[in-house]
Amino acid sequence: MHISQAQLRHLKNCPRQFQYRYLNRLGLPDSLSSAQHLGREFHRLMQQHFHGLDIHPLLEAQPTLREWFEQFQADPPPMIAGTAYTEHRRSTALEGFTLVGIYDLVIFGTDRAQILDWKTYPQPPPQNTLARHWQTRLYCYLLAATTDYSPEQISMTYWFAQGERGATVYTFHYTQAQHQQVENDLTQQLQQLQYWLNDYARGQDLPQVGLELSSKYCSPCPFRERCQRTPPPKTVPWHPF
Repeated sequence: MHISQAQLRHLKNCPRQFQYRYLNRLGLPDSLSSAQHLGREFHRLMQQHFHGLDIHPLLEAQPTLREWFEQFQADPPPMIAGTAYTEHRRSTALEGFTLVGIYDLVIFGTDRAQILDWKTYPQPPPQNTLARHWQTRLYCYLLAATTDYSPEQISMTYWFAQGERGATVYTFHYTQAQHQQVENDLTQQLQQLQYWLNDYARGQDLPQVGLELSSKYCSPCPFRERCQRTPPPKTVPWHPF
């Protein structure tokens, strides 16, 4: 089984949602919001930009994309010198699973490597929240595990198009201590997943999120009715962290 940062996030937040999405393969409603669609289009635009392709048709068709790209040009994130790759895939095996990450942009320098990720939703999460997110932890871990770079030579930068005052940039510097902690956490999580998968093979569902956390995790969940968890909808802005 291939395990991505999104799967690790769903597994941590609610194992039952992980089951519905990735084991039962239940179809999700076709409810991709216009904001999410624009986010995907911006990622496509940035990929074409770094490949040196003509992006003017996309900019002319979508004023919002043009605004974000102009924001990127005016206030780009700091980037190291080196060889850059877009939509770059890395994977490694651990505990019988294959961990997978796809980087928006990764730059391999002579003595450093930098991961970059584009975000387009409004109101970036607090930096300490993002530091704990599985995307940050897994992406740095994978790069350290699959290259000759030491953890201290690896960083990850998020560029948010819609910060409070223009673009917002968060950069995280990886360390050997963090690398060991991430590996320990991954090992524990994957061993727990294997235990649940064994029970699932015998007809037992994966656990639901506790009732005390239902207002946080169940309100935005597309499977809340299936789980008979229908608390009042949250009014806070959506982001995946």
